[in-house]
Amino acid sequence: MTDNEALAVALYDIGAVKVGKFRLHSGRKSPIYLDLRLLASYPQVLQQVAAAYHALIEKEQLAFDLLAAAPLAGLPIGTAIALMTNMPLIYPRKAAKSYGMGKSVEGAYEVGQTAVIVDDLITSGDSIISVAIPLKVAGMLVKDAVVLIDREQGGDAVLAESGYKLHSVFTLRFLLAVLEKHERISSKKHARVLRKLYK
Repeated sequence: MTDNEALAVALYDIGAVKVGKFRLHSGRKSPIYLDLRLLASYPQVLQQVAAAYHALIEKEQLAFDLLAAAPLAGLPIGTAIALMTNMPLIYPRKAAKSYGMGKSVEGAYEVGQTAVIVDDLITSGDSIISVAIPLKVAGMLVKDAVVLIDREQGGDAVLAESGYKLHSVFTLRFLLAVLEKHERISSKKHARVLRKLYK
């Protein structure tokens, strides 16, 4: 079993992958739900996730100064990557503070530094673009975003149109194929999810 296969199975085993009927943040209906916020409660799997992001960053030879975690799901992942790689981490707030320093981006950074966005997954791409905006307003350069899972529902194209490049550890199709291979879901369930998602 490869590292990515082991990770896919671990995600299912902790309950982060659920098959059924769900409505996503984007408003779309989906036969599968990925609850990657659960990772914060499973440090061993979170370490596997951080290692997978690190391997992806090395493989893609991404050049950057800062990790920029997307709130909220990207924050535990970004923190785990920062601890593993010793790379500094920043994160934009959902809304700028109305007190203290009134910051819209938390952490230490300088104008002109390059930040790579870290999020858990991508569907439409809108949430990653909303993370990039305050970073750029604060004077940082943003070219790349890294996610664990690409749902392959057009998010990469949306990012590309806005000038960003997506890098994913694996796709939803890969995840489903691994779960069938290792007998976590049946071939019938696998086919049904694919049919509903990519009809």
